[in-house]
Amino acid sequence: MSARRRTNLREIGQKLDLSASTVSRALRGLPGIHPETRQQVFEAAQKMGYRGGELLSSKRFSNILTLSHGINSGLDLEYLAGMSSAAIAMNLSLISHHCRSEECANILNPEFQPRALSTGDVDGIVLIHRWPIELVTALQRMFPVVSIIYDYPGTEVDVVSVDCRNGMNQIVNHLVAGKCRRIGFFGLCRNMSWSLARFGAFVEALLIHRQKLRLEDVIEITLPEALSESESDFQSGVAMQRTAELTREGVDAWVCPSEMIARSLYHNLFHHGFKIPETVAITGFHKIAAYGPDFSSTLTTTEISNEEIGSAALSRLVYRIEDAQATRRTILLPCTLHPGTTTRPPR
Repeated sequence: MSARRRTNLREIGQKLDLSASTVSRALRGLPGIHPETRQQVFEAAQKMGYRGGELLSSKRFSNILTLSHGINSGLDLEYLAGMSSAAIAMNLSLISHHCRSEECANILNPEFQPRALSTGDVDGIVLIHRWPIELVTALQRMFPVVSIIYDYPGTEVDVVSVDCRNGMNQIVNHLVAGKCRRIGFFGLCRNMSWSLARFGAFVEALLIHRQKLRLEDVIEITLPEALSESESDFQSGVAMQRTAELTREGVDAWVCPSEMIARSLYHNLFHHGFKIPETVAITGFHKIAAYGPDFSSTLTTTEISNEEIGSAALSRLVYRIEDAQATRRTILLPCTLHPGTTTRPPR
């Protein structure tokens, strides 16, 4: 190998049939690596002329990569704030990479990927938002991966999310206490794990509170609408038109699986002349502080510390780094009801 060219962790891993993250953990002296494997990695690194800063280091120090995408990065910043605080206490280094949504599928392409991925200087990855399943499957073969909110069934990716059952029970209880008698669900998307989970929790909550489930009052939306970062994307949709018709027919409350979807519904029904909450109540789920107020109203939703979610995701990832054989886990954090002016107070 030419002396001018520096080898990297991925090349060492390829020579030993190991992942780049395993090579990095061995060189850093992290636990979870067999002594013989660690020795093989040290010897190969020296022979191949590796000059990384972690070579022969016994200091426990890991590089964690966070991957996010989209336009509205307000929620990302809340998650990252929690991870950054936790990283200091854990002696970790965070590397954040944010890309446009249309570039997600190409993140492993050398032309688009962050340098930490190309050199293999990553011990684990935290995913924010929904990523293509093919990409996630490829990433999990190379690194321990934890996802925030979105679930990837069939993979070994851990998930840190919100307790939907507890949150939906609080929402439906609040609506029933406010004398809502026909409660619909707006925003079911079969391609979004969090939408399916929150709809399932909604159905359970209706049963608990002895409310009737009317399938005609369940409005599905498309994947682009579920991924929308703009309220205007919904205004001319078929789903919105149908929701206005059902509201005229007697639906007096709509539960939405996200705050953006609820804000979009608020705009639509408001412009159709409905009084909120006098005629119809609206709730969201998972409050996002970055969105701010809406028509001088505070949306009724569920609230959780997004910083706490970020911190929990980082803690779980470190656990997976140190124990490569750990079984897959879904960690649900409790949320609380955030009553706003889009629902009626209990009577």
